[in-house]
Amino acid sequence: MQPLLVVLFLCGLIACLIKFVRDRPPMFPPGPPRLPVYGGYLHLLAYNYRYTHKGLVAMAAKYKSPVLGMYFGSSPTIITTDFASTRELLLKPEFQGRPDIFTARLRSFNELWGIFFTEGPLWAEQRRFSLRHMRDFGFGRRFAKMEAATEEEVRTLLDSIRSPVAAEKGMVRDGEVLLPDLLYPGFINAMLETLTGERVPRDRHDKLRGLSRAVRLFQRHVEPSGGAVNITPWARHLLPDTMRVTGFQRGNQGVLDFVDELLEKEKGSFDENALRGFVDVFLAEMHKRPDSHFTDKQLVMVLVDYLFPVSTVPPVTVAMALSYLAQHPDKQDAAHREIVAVVGRGRLPTLDDRPSLPYTEAILREVLRLDTNTVLSVTHKCTEDTFFREYFVPKGTLLIPNIWAANRDPAVFEKGDEFVPERFLDSRTGTLKKKDPTMAFGLG
Repeated sequence: MQPLLVVLFLCGLIACLIKFVRDRPPMFPPGPPRLPVYGGYLHLLAYNYRYTHKGLVAMAAKYKSPVLGMYFGSSPTIITTDFASTRELLLKPEFQGRPDIFTARLRSFNELWGIFFTEGPLWAEQRRFSLRHMRDFGFGRRFAKMEAATEEEVRTLLDSIRSPVAAEKGMVRDGEVLLPDLLYPGFINAMLETLTGERVPRDRHDKLRGLSRAVRLFQRHVEPSGGAVNITPWARHLLPDTMRVTGFQRGNQGVLDFVDELLEKEKGSFDENALRGFVDVFLAEMHKRPDSHFTDKQLVMVLVDYLFPVSTVPPVTVAMALSYLAQHPDKQDAAHREIVAVVGRGRLPTLDDRPSLPYTEAILREVLRLDTNTVLSVTHKCTEDTFFREYFVPKGTLLIPNIWAANRDPAVFEKGDEFVPERFLDSRTGTLKKKDPTMAFGLG
């Protein structure tokens, strides 16, 4: 009798396991089978352990579908890997939610604050408030004070190359410049001008480089697809280095320390009758509405969300542009001739020169396309049952747009793996094409 019970138990266990592996929402996109605990994530690692965005492209080729469906842990997940489906996903209103994931909480006091990883009324209110008041201080528009500050930062950069001070000598030596490190302060200072109305002087630029290095450390220890730590956060106590939590926390703490010091200074000199920048506007709103989303934690995370990208994306983009131009001297010569013809040698370029520098802008567009900083967009969440193309998407489904793959889709970008700035120019007139299809910073 006992052997029979054992056989029946094993058969039942195998049947349950088969059902679990095959279990998928109805009309779901094709993808790998679901495994216990990690779902399809282990399949993804098998395709490409280091670069999951490339692994997803290989997986899409196997399943012959640009839209993949798989489980990340217990969460059904849809991934897009071509231009058309990625654009459609990013613009679909039902796909604008954000999941409540471990890494989002770990970065913000074990709660959900800020703009990047929030949704609903909090996100709508804070995004609207931030964009409206950031624009008042020059963000996202032409603003004389901002342009003057930017020009001053460029002059400081040139001085650093020609006559480095003690703190810069490790980055400028024997005609060589360490990039992107030398570029970090200028871009961060441009954002600080909007946030606080002030910039950090050259003799304290090491503090700005420290912020950028903390952000880079954070980025290196966050797996773009979310990774195992979001599926099994408890495992971080057993394998903190394998789960990349140690570096993640060190980088995140470095950013928080910078913001805390900045806010301590701003609060100590705050005057509601003389608002200097966005931080002062937010502090004034906190005083007016004490029982609202305008809290200390929210202010900290909004500043993190604004300082985080500017600390790395623009300087790395410029560094990569210089790298590509060094590898393509013919394109470097073409850009140089255009700049000399339009700007000359006696002044710095301004935004007024932009319409007359189509080839230079085409180079920047091509660098942003090829060297996509965010290879996988921030994970989205479906807010209600809906359809995506011919597929059914249940409420709560996670959504991962592969921006890297979309920007190299051969159906849109011929020779998508090659550096070809001319693709953004009208072949007949040489002018810049009005339509820029790249999704360097996502959509929506």
